[in-house]
Amino acid sequence: MKTLRTIAIVAGAVALVATGVGLAAGAFAPAIAGATTVAGVSTTTIATVASVASVVSAAASIGAQMLQKKPGMQGAVNTVQIGNNNPIPYGMGRCFTAGSQLHDTAWGGKVGKTKNPYLAKVMIFSASTAMAIDTVLVDWNVIGFSGNSALGYYNSWLYLDRQLGLRPEPTALTAPWGGMPDWGASYKLSNYAAGLFGYRFDKDNKRWANGIPVHGVVGRWSKVYDWREDSTFPGGSGAHRWGDEDSFAYDTNVALHAVTYARGRFALDAEGNQTVRLVGCGYSQDEIDWPAWNAFANVCDANGWAVNGFVYDGPGISQWDNLKRICAAGAAIPVWTGGMLSVRFQSPKVALDTITIDDFAEGEYVSPGMRTWKDRINTMVPKYRSEANKWEYVQSDAISFEEYIALDDGDPKEEEYLCELVTNKDQAAKLTAYELFNRRELTGITRPLKPRLWHMRLGEAYQLVDPDDGLNHLVVVAAISKDIASASVTVTFETETTAKHALALSQSGTAPPPPTLVPPGDGDDTAWDGITFDATTGFTFDSTIGTFDET
Repeated sequence: MKTLRTIAIVAGAVALVATGVGLAAGAFAPAIAGATTVAGVSTTTIATVASVASVVSAAASIGAQMLQKKPGMQGAVNTVQIGNNNPIPYGMGRCFTAGSQLHDTAWGGKVGKTKNPYLAKVMIFSASTAMAIDTVLVDWNVIGFSGNSALGYYNSWLYLDRQLGLRPEPTALTAPWGGMPDWGASYKLSNYAAGLFGYRFDKDNKRWANGIPVHGVVGRWSKVYDWREDSTFPGGSGAHRWGDEDSFAYDTNVALHAVTYARGRFALDAEGNQTVRLVGCGYSQDEIDWPAWNAFANVCDANGWAVNGFVYDGPGISQWDNLKRICAAGAAIPVWTGGMLSVRFQSPKVALDTITIDDFAEGEYVSPGMRTWKDRINTMVPKYRSEANKWEYVQSDAISFEEYIALDDGDPKEEEYLCELVTNKDQAAKLTAYELFNRRELTGITRPLKPRLWHMRLGEAYQLVDPDDGLNHLVVVAAISKDIASASVTVTFETETTAKHALALSQSGTAPPPPTLVPPGDGDDTAWDGITFDATTGFTFDSTIGTFDET
């Protein structure tokens, strides 16, 4: 299996500063009784962060991240997706979408002077039942609605019938005018949050004169399963049930969305059975490493790790990559271990045991001295999706540490870090800081170990002591290979530094200034400047704007 680039984030060990691997001495300061604090961060903050460790069981408190290739950016929520076999959008948290077009038709014969004055577009917003469709944006302006009819400038010109994706939907979406072609009462689109936009055109009026502007909706999308709210789950209390999506509730917690996507979202057949998987991986309840995911969910609550955005399921799209995209919003990656879907995430670690040379078995020892100069990035720029900037990806201020730059001979090495499903600038800054620390981590420490350590698991933390190579560090298990014949286990470790968490979680981002929005109708006014219409004489125009061809 190829070694993949890390997407989850760990920091370098202080003792490795001399090699240029760990965080520089200026970033950390020794504290009383062997504890570690962070320069510029209060002990109260560190205590708060460290308290997360009490939530995380030793087996589930996952350490340094496996090196995995980060999936590329997927989809664009602010442009309409059009095609014969569109991927299915799956929304999480709160985010804007222009939708995926399912149907587009015009009709109406001739009304007044306008042929086919009615236009309708059916848009799929998200698979699975949504919590709410809150806001309609036209040219990034909030447009009020009374029922299905727009208010203000677009009143009587724009309509939207919307649904949340009930299973089943009681009725089909309808246009404000009768006779819509290729559409009827049987087109219910159950299981999909969707909308039918209706637009009215009139040759005598300047609405839509500059074309239909960018528009879409902001919603709170898929509800999720929370086993902590399931009274049939050990330690749970509540009405949630794994097999009943109607019992799910809205939440932005990254871990809950990851597990729910791993489970999959299903349509109901005529008998009410969940037989058709719309999106997601389709893993069973028995395949989930619940202690690990429970610990991750609690850390997400403590750190405010929220997922807001869309992934897409369809031909050629990896559902495993989608799961990685979701987990990355919480500084985590999904992993398979012991035949179960687990997760490795960022949280303070406690060593379960001390591994010394007495535990080493025969085999090859690997102790990398440092990462290569090329790999040691010292500056990273967070990029996140900003509601204030038309829901586009924007950059926050760079995350940089002078100590790193000094270790790299004063040469800034900058890289952009995309936080794909993140809409909060501070969350983006924290995730980026974790990623930057990981680029300085010492990884690939490999030791063959004796049978007493046979049951080690991915992500567990240990103190590794090897005087011959100068190793005395807290490490986490990054990879395991077992040899039944010799009863030995070969383990690859990565270093882990407790103090990194307070430093990463203390970061805050900056938002670029929002753009100036054009009020509704100004674009139409510009298109019609200098042009007048009279029912008898037709169009006339100011010669300074050029020629006009009515046809």
